[in-house]
Amino acid sequence: MKVVKVRSPFIIEVNEAGQIGSKIELSIWNGTSYPTSGVGFYSLSKAIPSATQISTYYNVSNYVKEFIDNIKANYTNYVGNTEQSNEWTRFQIKRYKLVGSTYTLLDTNEYVGVNGFSGYSDGYQNPSDIKMLLLGNANINNYYYSQSTYPNTNIQYFNLIVDKPTATTTLVYIKYERIDGTVYSLTVSFGVGNTGILNPTIPISIVKVNANFINGCKVTITYTPVTGSPIENIFYTYPIEECKYTPVLCDFINRYGGWQTITFFKQQTNTIAVKGTDYKLTQSAINYNTSIGQFKTFNTNGKQTVKLNTGFVDENYSELITDLLLSETVLLDGKPVTVKTQGSDLKTSLKDRLINYEMDFEYAYNLINDVI
Repeated sequence: MKVVKVRSPFIIEVNEAGQIGSKIELSIWNGTSYPTSGVGFYSLSKAIPSATQISTYYNVSNYVKEFIDNIKANYTNYVGNTEQSNEWTRFQIKRYKLVGSTYTLLDTNEYVGVNGFSGYSDGYQNPSDIKMLLLGNANINNYYYSQSTYPNTNIQYFNLIVDKPTATTTLVYIKYERIDGTVYSLTVSFGVGNTGILNPTIPISIVKVNANFINGCKVTITYTPVTGSPIENIFYTYPIEECKYTPVLCDFINRYGGWQTITFFKQQTNTIAVKGTDYKLTQSAINYNTSIGQFKTFNTNGKQTVKLNTGFVDENYSELITDLLLSETVLLDGKPVTVKTQGSDLKTSLKDRLINYEMDFEYAYNLINDVI
């Protein structure tokens, strides 16, 4: 399984001795298996630049990105749910060389596409074969709003891309352990009986259905192949109590192409901005009605903005803030927003001591419904 971050270029090269041109056939689909319909198909071809420069290149990222539509994170409470098929995609590339008037098939490769990006310092995107990929940074602690009773049964999650070539002999376990000194754990076996490439949603905690994890937990994801060494991902989750402010959940697509949640625990400030067009009125008579003004505003509408604060967070939250600023899909408590903050200091404990981030958002719709 090769995972491609389609917000960055993904270049396919054809460079074969004797070729005078090349072609690639790109097939794109959503879901775990190749469907019988609904497949996007593109055939792209090029002639070589010259007899001494025979390499031809194709950037397929923009084609693949059209098949990904990240709309909303659907929180979960237990391992077993799979992500909506439009949140990620799969694609196949066939490479051909042209010699004379004949195209010859060179190879066929399949990939997984996610709506993430790579950094400039990462260089050329050349994904390697992997069996499991957590679409998030396991080194950043996860915090959620601790409540005595929960208004709903769901919690935020990570996306996990898994390649399961066998139904029963390839094993994926998710283990939740208490971290407050009490020995207690719960292990879930995922995907028994299923094969292929899967995208399960992994709750950051199962506290909402199991109160044993009320004080936080350690989550261990273990992939055991038929042969070879197990692969392991570990992350930690902690509850935070907030008695003064109402926390706001901010969901966005991170650099890895999965859903990420930041909880803004502290002060929030809401603002409304209204605008319209003023016109001067013409009175209907010389002896006019003084209750009718000389000016009237038409097409009045407004937008709401909100300023939020994270509260004190870890130093490595700078990665989450960077991803939030660069994300194309952001929601606050399930409502679409745009990030109005155009930049932020990436704070350190050495310089800033206690780290708090303040961010400005604007709801991505008018206050008066004018959708037609």
